[in-house]
Amino acid sequence: MSRGIKVKKKSQINIKKTAIIGLATVVTIIAGYNIYNHLPFVKVSKAIAAGNKYSASSDYEAAIDSYNTAIEIDEGAVEAYNNMAGAYLSIDDYESAKKVLYDGWQNTENKDLLNNYLTVITNDAITAINKGEGNIDTVLSVIPVLEADNTNSEAITVLDAAYTRCFRNEQTDADMFFRGENKGSACCFSKYEEIINRLVAVYEATPSEELAALIQKYSSPSTDSFTIGLDEAARYKELLDKVASSVGSCEAMDSMRECFTNASQVQDLFTDIFAQLDIGNVDDLRDFIVSDEYVSYRDIFLNNQETSQENTTYIPISREAMVLNLNEGKWSYRFLSFEENPDSAGVITVWANYFEDDGVQRNSISYEPGAINGNVYPHTKYSVTYLKSYITSGKSTKVAQMNYRLSTVITDEDGNMTETVVGDWGGANEWTMDIETIESRIRA
Repeated sequence: MSRGIKVKKKSQINIKKTAIIGLATVVTIIAGYNIYNHLPFVKVSKAIAAGNKYSASSDYEAAIDSYNTAIEIDEGAVEAYNNMAGAYLSIDDYESAKKVLYDGWQNTENKDLLNNYLTVITNDAITAINKGEGNIDTVLSVIPVLEADNTNSEAITVLDAAYTRCFRNEQTDADMFFRGENKGSACCFSKYEEIINRLVAVYEATPSEELAALIQKYSSPSTDSFTIGLDEAARYKELLDKVASSVGSCEAMDSMRECFTNASQVQDLFTDIFAQLDIGNVDDLRDFIVSDEYVSYRDIFLNNQETSQENTTYIPISREAMVLNLNEGKWSYRFLSFEENPDSAGVITVWANYFEDDGVQRNSISYEPGAINGNVYPHTKYSVTYLKSYITSGKSTKVAQMNYRLSTVITDEDGNMTETVVGDWGGANEWTMDIETIESRIRA
């Protein structure tokens, strides 16, 4: 009996051990499964797989969230960056796609992400150009492609195609490029300046004839005429000098540089007289129009001498902006007149018309002061002429001699004009008369 009991008891113990061992195995398996599922690379893989599933069903917003989850776990998840960019492209969000690929490249230094980033940039630019939406920002967006790969011929091709649209877009014409800062436009000269400087830097790193031709092309706008502020003109001249020194020049560039150089010289010639006119000292025009500097300048136009400044009978000199015009591959320029720029601080007009008195050429000039507190009217125009005319000597004797004449015309908002003439202006026999009286005496 004792032995039977012992055997039975032993059997029960073995059964219990077997049960305990089996339970431990199950617990180990479950724990291992949970640990595996919480490993970062597993979470990343599952998030990417979920994103791929969402993308396959065109639920791109959910897909983007899943890929973003993968990147939050592991910022080195190259596949997540690529697939998220693909999801953004599927909803035509090129900017977000570019940002994801760029961030991915920065975080991982993966060359495939960089190449995909550059490809998206190029394709986005091509799409904009084909839609007729290319502008200065399109050009700026493509330059990083060349900066990352300065032998990328496709980027050069895209930039070449964007050139015309860059300057002739509905929202960004050439005037907005070169006077944009004055108009508060986003498309200002600073952006254009950035384009040229960055392209030159790429060229200096890896020179090529193809890139040199592109830079020279971009150095002149694709328009026959544009207006540029004088401050921007000085910067433009420096920019063109830099291009010429680094890349080389061409006829269009050379003629434009001549325009800027000449315009600066003309501004220097008129600086002192403008300073006097700004404080209302019109009297100084007497000495100015007979000075050697003024006569030499006037004679350039009077004798049709070669100059980059456009040759006309009445030459406006102002200090705000200049107009450049392209003719047969060469640029010429003129300053804005008062009619073109009523906001001017004042405009001088040089008269280059032949009118001789006993073989002596008359000297004439006009000046229109700037608006007062923004009010153009009443508008005043002073005209000073050094000519030979009759003056009254003594009580009634009239003598013909060289003297100054000042004409002042005041125009009101309705176009009514009042003109007063001062003969022998500043002389010993000065006289003043309104134009109506003068005309009535002539008729009599």
